[in-house]
This record gives sequence, structure tokens and C-alpha cells, in this order.
Amino acid sequence: MTEQKLKAAYKSGQRDFSRSHLLKADLHKAWLAGINLSHAYLNRANLGKANLERAFLNRAMLYAANLHHGKLYRASLVEANLRNANLSNATLNHANLHGANLTNANLEHAHLVWADLREANLTDACLDRADLTGARFCRTMMPDGSIRNDHC
Repeated sequence: MTEQKLKAAYKSGQRDFSRSHLLKADLHKAWLAGINLSHAYLNRANLGKANLERAFLNRAMLYAANLHHGKLYRASLVEANLRNANLSNATLNHANLHGANLTNANLEHAHLVWADLREANLTDACLDRADLTGARFCRTMMPDGSIRNDHC
């Protein structure tokens, strides 16, 4: 599927794009609120400044994806692969990142207020100036290799 086809189908009301192959797709500034991209392949995709509020990205492959300034409020990213992803300045308030792989991800200045980070892997992730107010941690691997268990 091409990004043009996805945008056209979304505009016509379709929301289920699970298991789509969108490797290196350019969806910069795309409005995709409520979309289902669970199990989708979005490795190296450009989703910078995209609106993915309430999106379903469970088990999505987002390796090295650009989500800089992305709007992922209340998005579901359960067990998503966000390894090496750029999530700097992204809004992930109330997002579900349970079991997500955020190894080496850039979360600088990210908003993770009330985010679910239980069992997430944040090894070597950059959390500089990230807002983690109220975030849930349980068996969460922190950037320094320690395990955080605040909400088990």
C-alpha cells in the first residue's frame, strides 16, 4: 500500500489498515486520528507531526521511524517495536506502551503524562527533559539498565 492510497482510503472513512506494509512511508503531518495500524510495517516511516491520537499501533514495527512532534495522545502501542525511533517532543499522554521496545529511542522533551510503560524496554533511550508525571512503571527496563517497579 502506498501512503497516497492510505490517505485516500482514510479520508473516505476506512480506519483499519492493520498489517499494512508502509516501509519508509512519508506520512509527515498526516491526520490519522483513530487509525488501526496494528501489526503494520512502518520501519523508517516519516510520521513527524502526524496526528495519531487514539490510534492503534499494537505490535507495529516502527524501527527507526520519525515521530518527532507526533500527536499520540491515548494511542495504543502495546508491544510496538520503536527501537531507534525519534519520539522527541511527541505527545504520548495517556498512551499505552505496555511491553513496547523503546531501546535507543529518542524521547527528549516527550510528554508521557499518565503513560503506561509497564514492561517497556527503555534501554539506552534518551529521556532528557521528558515529562513522566504519573507514568506507570512495572518491570520497566530503564535507560541505565535498572528495573523500575513503581506500579506493580
